[in-house]
Amino acid sequence: MNKELDEIFKDVKALQLQGATSVAKKVIDALIKSQDRIIAESSDKDDFILRMKEIAEKLAWAQPTETMAQNILGFIIFELQDPEVKNVSDCGKIFQDKTVELKNLIEENEDEFTKNGLELIKASIKTSRSLNILTHCHSSGVRSILKAANNKVDFRVFSTETRPVFLGRTTAKKMVDNGIDVTMIIDSAAPFIVGTRSGSKFDIDLVLMGSDAVTLNGSAINKIGSYGISLSAFHEKIPLYIVVSLLKIKKGVYNILDIPIEIRSCNEVWADAPKGLDIVNFAFDVIPSEFITGFITEFGVLKPEEIKDVVAKNYPRLL
Repeated sequence: MNKELDEIFKDVKALQLQGATSVAKKVIDALIKSQDRIIAESSDKDDFILRMKEIAEKLAWAQPTETMAQNILGFIIFELQDPEVKNVSDCGKIFQDKTVELKNLIEENEDEFTKNGLELIKASIKTSRSLNILTHCHSSGVRSILKAANNKVDFRVFSTETRPVFLGRTTAKKMVDNGIDVTMIIDSAAPFIVGTRSGSKFDIDLVLMGSDAVTLNGSAINKIGSYGISLSAFHEKIPLYIVVSLLKIKKGVYNILDIPIEIRSCNEVWADAPKGLDIVNFAFDVIPSEFITGFITEFGVLKPEEIKDVVAKNYPRLL
């Protein structure tokens, strides 16, 4: 890869580029910028596909859970392998058409699940006080819904800091910039705040989280800390919704245990830790389907058990 692509890879790997949708868009842009060079260097169709695969797989798998980027690249490679595509020139045209189509699809999906999420929030409104919403980490989808609801619904947001690299600060800052009433909480307090014993100041009514990957049986992977929050919400009977495009389905995967969970450097937790101390730094955890009230998607608000059928109808290559 060239220097520019190396920088994108490093940003994704180091979590400097936040949000699965943002990663997918960045990967597509990187491939578009590489197209002319790949065409010039490729001897035939197979060589073009091989070079494209090498770049795509490195970028898409910089974060193993970033399934949207992986699926989108899979769609592109699938189209390139069509027998009707004969040569490098055909590859270039198909690649250009498909990347534009997929970028538009991502944006259209964002618009749709934002509308669906806004309607859900309107339906959850409280007449006696503000609607209290808790979110975790950084999700561009959650933020889009809350931005759309601002000035239409009376609500407050409680947002986690998301240790150890504080990804939740991005969420908090963007919400402040959008004029949203937001309070930051420490990660370890989140399950308690979701619970009723934290007091009437909080009274969480709704939990909204994003997801990096979703399985066909309606479970989800999200930033570490999501399991504890979802468990608390389930216990307290507080609805928890995952905001996600179904382009994040992990292809062919039903069991959440089949998705590898990244363990990151212990230096993120404690750079000068004492010698002999072991540190385990899980980057993600799982939200079992039974903890999830519904998924706010481009196809409406779906129950976990509806995911497979909707994917089969709309994205059959992800089965």
